[in-house]
Amino acid sequence: MSRQIDRLPQPANQKQMKVVIASCSRSGTLGLLAAMRILGFSPYHMTEACFSGPVHMKILEEAVIAQHNRFSGIKRYERAEFDKWLSDYDCFIELPSYLGAQALEVYAEDPDVKFILTYRDPDKWVTSMNNTVANVVRMATAFPMNVLKHFDIILKRFLRLNQIMWWAISDGTNPGDPDNEARLRRNYVEYIKFAKNTLPKDRTLLIKLEEGLGWEQICPFLDLPIPDEKYPRGNEPEKFRMLLEQHLKPRIQLAVLKVGALAVTAFGIVGYVGWSR
Repeated sequence: MSRQIDRLPQPANQKQMKVVIASCSRSGTLGLLAAMRILGFSPYHMTEACFSGPVHMKILEEAVIAQHNRFSGIKRYERAEFDKWLSDYDCFIELPSYLGAQALEVYAEDPDVKFILTYRDPDKWVTSMNNTVANVVRMATAFPMNVLKHFDIILKRFLRLNQIMWWAISDGTNPGDPDNEARLRRNYVEYIKFAKNTLPKDRTLLIKLEEGLGWEQICPFLDLPIPDEKYPRGNEPEKFRMLLEQHLKPRIQLAVLKVGALAVTAFGIVGYVGWSR
């Protein structure tokens, strides 16, 4: 089966991966994203995949499906595919947690890659996921987004991608399903355990979120000086909401315009038929 990643042109230049942040969503990753940029890295995060257009969203969707659906017929990504996909980046944030064992193992073999894993109380993590990411999943099947998405391909692909990524970590369940929270919690605990056992201990920084996350932990591990700028903290759910609005607002506006134009056209046709009679 021809894959989206195979159709991606070979990059002219290739950045070397330096840091993989294996943390799950809602584990301080938005702060880490901003922090890594301050430190001079070029990080690849879910936001980068979405803002880079439909090709990157297709590749991410393909990578997730290949990892989690063995009946899909899609060959799982190896290091060569990751290098091609992430050729412009030297830091991979959060997305490895959706890609499972493969993404961690291919980089664990590279002695030049360091890892950061933040983790938190599993119950608090589940609550945070259901208060943020789950809202996007619900949005995909609720009015008016279930109509508008058919009038903007990027909006449709974004919502579809969020559904697939949610199903990957919840065993195909949806927010509100009776066993959704239990499956999320179990998979989170298992993933953190797997990551701790798989990542090389001499190249991995483990940070329990409740004990604090800042320059003091990150910079010595990366052999970098602490910046004068404050560590990018803040209301993580609010950051998530603002990023979501930044991405969706223009797509929704375009979709509404198309719906409006279609409605005017339909009204004109109905009017013409009525007048002709």
